[in-house]
Amino acid sequence: MLDSGPDLDLPVEIAGIVDRLEPGDLAYAQRRARLIGVSADEVLIASGVVTTDAVGEAAARRLGLPFTRLETVASGSGPHPPHADLLALMRSGLMRGTQGRLVLAPRGDGLRALAARLALRPELREEIALTTPERLALYVRRRFAPTLARHAAYGLIERSPDLSAGTLGPSRLIFGLCAVLLALLPFLLHSAPGPLAVALALAIGVVLLGWSCLRLTAVITPPEPADPPLLADRLLPRYSLIVPLYREARVVPQLIEALLAIDYPREKLQILLVIEPDDAETATALLAQKLPAHVEIITAPDLGPRTKPKALNAALAFARGGLIGVYDAEDQPDPLQLRRVCTRFRLTGDPRLGCVQAQLAIDNLDDGWITRQFAAEYAGHFDVLLPMLGANGMPFPLGGTSNHFRREALESIGAWDPHNVTEDADLGVRLARRGWHMAVIASTTDEEAPRRFRAWLRQRTRWYKGWMQTLLVHARQPRRLVREAGPGAALALFVQLAGGVGAALVHPFFLLAVLCDLTATTPAPPSTALALVDGLGVTVLTVGYASALLVTGLGMRRRGLPGMARTLALMPLYWLMMSLAAWRAVLQLIVAPQHWEKTDHGLARTSRRRPRLVRAPRATNSGADRPRLRPAGASG
Repeated sequence: MLDSGPDLDLPVEIAGIVDRLEPGDLAYAQRRARLIGVSADEVLIASGVVTTDAVGEAAARRLGLPFTRLETVASGSGPHPPHADLLALMRSGLMRGTQGRLVLAPRGDGLRALAARLALRPELREEIALTTPERLALYVRRRFAPTLARHAAYGLIERSPDLSAGTLGPSRLIFGLCAVLLALLPFLLHSAPGPLAVALALAIGVVLLGWSCLRLTAVITPPEPADPPLLADRLLPRYSLIVPLYREARVVPQLIEALLAIDYPREKLQILLVIEPDDAETATALLAQKLPAHVEIITAPDLGPRTKPKALNAALAFARGGLIGVYDAEDQPDPLQLRRVCTRFRLTGDPRLGCVQAQLAIDNLDDGWITRQFAAEYAGHFDVLLPMLGANGMPFPLGGTSNHFRREALESIGAWDPHNVTEDADLGVRLARRGWHMAVIASTTDEEAPRRFRAWLRQRTRWYKGWMQTLLVHARQPRRLVREAGPGAALALFVQLAGGVGAALVHPFFLLAVLCDLTATTPAPPSTALALVDGLGVTVLTVGYASALLVTGLGMRRRGLPGMARTLALMPLYWLMMSLAAWRAVLQLIVAPQHWEKTDHGLARTSRRRPRLVRAPRATNSGADRPRLRPAGASG
């Protein structure tokens, strides 16, 4: 052990615990702190050598201040300040204690600044008590639980009710009626008056052709060049990852392994695992894991709709990072993904870049033909279409996972909408409306696809229902949407949402109408209007099929997926399944708009990945791999 005498020129954050450290541990902590731009106490905590309480208590003794664990206040007691004040409290690390003292929760540089202030004004010791950032966050979580819960569940709807799916009323019924009329339209066009038939066909055809043209544009757009060199550890910002979990005990070991394989300085990384209050099985599985200091468990409030976005909102209040990432329970992200995200944010030169979307791929594509179709669909969407949209500055509905946000952007739009069951699509639109841009990086997160039809149908129904909610929310004030997002962005978003939903709804009826025309024994009398309608229909069908096949085939080639010919040949059957899911979504939109159909994970039978994740070699100049430090007080 080291002598803790006054001749040691050590910063205050570790001076009080130096007598508990081995010489090698102290030297490593100081060296690593200099290399990655943090304080030595953060290195020791992240390495498991000391606890946060031990650091806080030692610093308090060193400064001659009392240390408080903030354990005496009951949950929900006392007055409830506004949510914004709670955020300010946690970010400043300062609050007024129950006995009149100021309670501070500094670490590292904050402790040094406090020591300098006390040296100038020693009388302040009578007015100040110390705690840790973790103790302060736990105190806020317990005492102000009702305020936090209400904001997580109803923050957006109270702040901007017109932007929340929770305020959709008669428009849901109108949408259902429009969907039925859309289904009947292919059969009614031939009997409608000529000008009306042409006008209706053009209106539908323009939307569907616009959707197809986006995909064709993506096919002819070359992929972006390779990412630039990654940033040094010192330049990396503090990062928070949020992972919502519900009935995910099966995948907890896999999830923890994947998260711990992420190559990012643990001292700058915070991982928040959000569980539901009645999910004892997942909670037990998490507690069985030996979670390191940078992994925290948060319980979502039992208030409002039980949805993933509400859980994300509940955790956002406690996220300390300047960048916020979202993963799903079954995700297996590229270990270098966070570094690639930071590089894109830093080097893009765009201060309005609000979100970076990573590519998603299906890991269990060999589980059956549904998972192969799913994998091909993902390849076309994330490897071809989204990179083109991002490269050309066009907005897009985000994927449900592996989105990485600038914290300022996320908070400026009110975070997630708990009443939208496809919160990612809605978030992409609201970012565009506030002038934030989005980008796509060539870093992959592997996901598990449902392998059984029922599970696939439930998941796809939820997706379509959320896209319908998003379309209704942002189309109810079209002029405002155009004014806020800009004409080009508004048109791109409308084509993507309306084109994708409309194509799924009308596809089987359009095919049936074409079949009826081909088998009709009595041909319709010739007319210019009929010729125009039929010509437009053939064009929409041909271009739609061609664009879908081309974007999927190119995506499969870029992703290296096998069996292209067989997969493409079965796509029409897969599209009929998607139509069934879309119509099921219409029904749910009317009778159960906030119902969340859970997708079970951990059921895959095959995997394209290696059985175990292997930590990637450290890609930056962080010095050396972290040694196995011994807990403080261990015998030598």
